[in-house]
Amino acid sequence: MSIYFQLSNVSLPISIESIGNQWSQISVQRPDGYPFYHWLQTEEGTGEIVIENKKILLNAGEGVFISPFVPHSYYPVGHWTTNFITFDGILKSSFSDIVGSNPYTLTGDSCEFSFSNWIASIIQKHEENTLDTTEHSVQCYRFLLQLSQKHDPSHQHHLYFMYVEPAIEIMKKQYNASITIEEIAEQLFISPQYLSRLFKRFINDSPYKYLTNYRISRSKELLVNQNDLAIQEIAMQVGFDSPSQFNYLFKQKTGYTPGQFRKLYH
Repeated sequence: MSIYFQLSNVSLPISIESIGNQWSQISVQRPDGYPFYHWLQTEEGTGEIVIENKKILLNAGEGVFISPFVPHSYYPVGHWTTNFITFDGILKSSFSDIVGSNPYTLTGDSCEFSFSNWIASIIQKHEENTLDTTEHSVQCYRFLLQLSQKHDPSHQHHLYFMYVEPAIEIMKKQYNASITIEEIAEQLFISPQYLSRLFKRFINDSPYKYLTNYRISRSKELLVNQNDLAIQEIAMQVGFDSPSQFNYLFKQKTGYTPGQFRKLYH
């Protein structure tokens, strides 16, 4: 049973915040999520994760990749052995450009790539003191790149590529401006109503809710990582019209005010 923290300098583009394997997994509850991208995989036995109002069983070889600050919990169903890794690094705010912006991704070992073998190899090299710093960051990128290839089949539909994916890209690039769903639809030459129907069809959410959740996710990163930044400034930086709107929507989503959320980590 192994666990290690901060295997390399966090000034690397991508680094490991924590890593472990052959872990006798106990129940974990994270109502506010975890501040880093987090991979959890079953080695032996079975566990159940509760995320986005869904209960998902993780059998041997199956894993889940969870975005920062997504509320979740997991617990063993009988004996449960896991491996895990969490990612840090100066590019962490851009990880979503690699792995996408879904709250979580389900995947597992395959003949093309074994996540569990990758983790075991990194741990072995660390224990043998043969883990090269630069190679470490490159290997982390390889891990994330494998996750980026695990897409929902519905996301291969031509309407998703034509409208939903570009809309998400606009949101990610312009979330810090006061952009509206109407303006996004106008850029795509479709009506807001049609865009809403496509979002509901492919990602089971409205464009407004998706944009709001994305803004809140980015605000959580600023609240945790930039403690000297005023909450009013954060509200403006992530595209909310006013601090009061930010406070209201943040509490509606998380159950905390932004100030209360910040105190959880400082």
